[in-house]
Amino acid sequence: MNPRGPGDPARSNGHGSSVRENHGAERLLCAVGELWRAPDLPTLLNVAARAARELTGADGASFVLRDGELCHYAREDAISSLWQGRRFPMSSCVSGWVMRNRRPAIVDDIALDPRIPLGVYRPTFVRSMAMVPIHARAPLGAIGCYWGSTRVATAHEVTLLQALADGAALAMDNIALRERMEKAEARIDELDALTRDLTERHEALAESQRQGDALNELLAHDLRSPAAGILLTARARLRDPALEERERRRWSRVLCSAELIQRTAMNLLDTSSRQLGALVPRLDELDLTALLEEVAEILDPFAASRDQRIALRPGAPRCCRARGDADLLRRVLQNLLDNALRHTPARGAVHVEARPVDARWVEVLVCDEGPGIPAHLRDHIFDRYVRLDDPNVAARSGRGLGLTFCKLAVEAHGGTIEVRDNGDGRPGSCFCARLPAC
Repeated sequence: MNPRGPGDPARSNGHGSSVRENHGAERLLCAVGELWRAPDLPTLLNVAARAARELTGADGASFVLRDGELCHYAREDAISSLWQGRRFPMSSCVSGWVMRNRRPAIVDDIALDPRIPLGVYRPTFVRSMAMVPIHARAPLGAIGCYWGSTRVATAHEVTLLQALADGAALAMDNIALRERMEKAEARIDELDALTRDLTERHEALAESQRQGDALNELLAHDLRSPAAGILLTARARLRDPALEERERRRWSRVLCSAELIQRTAMNLLDTSSRQLGALVPRLDELDLTALLEEVAEILDPFAASRDQRIALRPGAPRCCRARGDADLLRRVLQNLLDNALRHTPARGAVHVEARPVDARWVEVLVCDEGPGIPAHLRDHIFDRYVRLDDPNVAARSGRGLGLTFCKLAVEAHGGTIEVRDNGDGRPGSCFCARLPAC
């Protein structure tokens, strides 16, 4: 057995001439160049195994990759088959010892070295070997050379083999980097294609939106004129003291319908994407309670036709001063009350209230007795053209513009609007619009 400690490279025995060493250096440079140009890992493994055998004059060479706590014999170049494709525990093979200790292993005679699992080596031609780590600081593999007779690997052979392993480590890093770059470039191409697709869809959607807005404005214009005429006629008829009660009820329903048509036309205009952000309220001091009562009186005939009623909550203040645009807030209240009546069953009631919150804010509450709005749908209730998927709610929904207008108008005042449960276990929803106080 070689008296040197395990892993110590042999000193030159004098047989290697300077000519041979120069040839080895030239072959090493050529091999490193091939490794650096390798397009992928399989090619690199082939180049490294072949070069290791040529540099040392070995009968065989193997390229081992670390696979967790296993040593994977990934490639070999030998006079006969060794262990290509097999995996062994790091604790029971020389390549594992090399990776764990991060230094070469020189075995003059496998029969005399305790690191050798003889049961694995006995069927092969191997009688001596040299193995070096790949990437010594954090080994990711090893390169081994094998001879069919007992011999001592020279220091020059071990140096060449280690230099080859170092070159292979750099080449592997280069391949990994190139693969990451290729994946990144492919991802960039995907994102570019996705961006182009989204841009095209956005442009198509914007064009569709422009066409829709133009149509909405045309419809609103065509609706407002006849609605205004109907309103004038209905109001004139209702001012006639001689009008019979039956006819009065009919004209009241006509008035409500005309109000609804006019409100829908205004909602179409005010919720158009061209008008988003264009609502500028004319602020004056006003009484929200009086405004609520005025709107309730307008919608009373519609409520009566469904055997419903609109009622101020008991104990509500008789006066609630706010600062706002009376026309815009009147339409907000009309939309909220109309929405509440649609969702309240026959013989039910819609409760309304305007009350101060603190020195800065007042709020208007419009509460129905309908089925309520599920919590997961409340974030979308104020979106344009949204009609809820819940069949209990959607059946009574409007066109999806009234609540959108309410949100736009309230926020134009610097306020907020939300929907919540009635509370106390009572069915229905309660819309709360918070506005600046005087």
